[in-house]
Amino acid sequence: MRFLASFVVACVFAAQGLAQYNVPSISAEVPDRHAVAIRWWGQGMVSIETYWNLKVVIDPISKKSGSALPDVEADLVLLSHEHTDQNNVDGVKREPHLVRGIDESGKHCHINHRFDRVENSLECQWWEDTKANVDKRTSHTIGVYAIPAWRNNAEGSARVSAAMFKITVDGVTILYCGSLGQAELTDEQLKKIHKVDVLLVSTAAAEDQLHSPATRISQQVKPRFIVPIDYEPKESIGDVMGIDAMWRVEERDHNTLAVCQSQQPVFGSKLVFLSPEPYQPTGELAELLTKMDAACKASQKVFAPLSANQLNWQPPNGTHTPRWNVEHMLGRQLGFFSQIYATIDPDTFAHVDLNPAQMPPDYKAAHPNWDGAEDARQMERANAYVRRFAYLLEGVDLDAKAPGSFWTPRKLLEQMDRHFAEHTANVERKFELEGWPKE
Repeated sequence: MRFLASFVVACVFAAQGLAQYNVPSISAEVPDRHAVAIRWWGQGMVSIETYWNLKVVIDPISKKSGSALPDVEADLVLLSHEHTDQNNVDGVKREPHLVRGIDESGKHCHINHRFDRVENSLECQWWEDTKANVDKRTSHTIGVYAIPAWRNNAEGSARVSAAMFKITVDGVTILYCGSLGQAELTDEQLKKIHKVDVLLVSTAAAEDQLHSPATRISQQVKPRFIVPIDYEPKESIGDVMGIDAMWRVEERDHNTLAVCQSQQPVFGSKLVFLSPEPYQPTGELAELLTKMDAACKASQKVFAPLSANQLNWQPPNGTHTPRWNVEHMLGRQLGFFSQIYATIDPDTFAHVDLNPAQMPPDYKAAHPNWDGAEDARQMERANAYVRRFAYLLEGVDLDAKAPGSFWTPRKLLEQMDRHFAEHTANVERKFELEGWPKE
């Protein structure tokens, strides 16, 4: 009876969700249209967070910079130059892989590499992007390409090297131009840069110039988005950089820009001014999100030790496999929140529909070879997606239906808390059934 009751609740939960799905779905109409989060942390420090939950940090700031050190973790750290105020690798959590754009002698390093963490593996991999390695790429692989640049306009031995980083992931191309002192980019550099979605450009004046080259470089690159970095937020827009008449201007009170792949032609760039302060939910919204986080983490602990064989085990009582419960929990969480985000910002987000078939005979596992640790990471990825873009929930009435949703934010977040607990308990009861595999 407990299994039947849970099954009925799941069916009702599914029916409530079906009525709201009225925007394009990633699984059907717009594959791989995942939003990438780009964050500015002050000075020249930025981070990039992907749908696969890989995190890249560029030029992490140190105490010498005079700025507060952010609490940031990463899988990959890139250094565009070796100034001590922006190479604080030890300040980044998670023991990231380190890549330097400039070697010890001050010369540019050759970087045309890929970075990824493959399924069923905790370790990340960094490899040169050659024809021999092309089969190693996945849909979530990050491409990193270093383009030689300079911190001043001097010639010969007086020229100080820096690296621009061209980063591609989830169909989005990002160009990082931190601590750049060139008055403009060369034809050779522009040829290597090619098409860019987001330009992260330093507005700090070059050593031998009165004005920042950021405006000219932005005009040359012609990206979809221009994000100024390395400036004081208290400065006015006019003080930071000149404004091209073709640019649209947007100011945000937090440090995140979400960008997705787009095939649409670019008619003028959007200039986006970010704050170095990350979005922090407050009040009841913060409490509800924290409870959802805790429920998700508790569920991950139960599933992480399981083998693929245990996850795929079909109970003799005709109920779902443990794997279905994982896919259903994260599918519902990702589905409901991405639907809200896609309604609020349809140019950037799409509904992500990963929810499996409801009836046991119709179910086919999305990833039958994944072990429990990878399924737990998939749960973490879904939850991270919700939290990464939770700034979109700011100002939304917790007790009114959320945009594009059957649910109010309060009811949805409370349901997520219960949903994780109920389905995890269902699986734990399966451990006591006859025939449960030991490994």
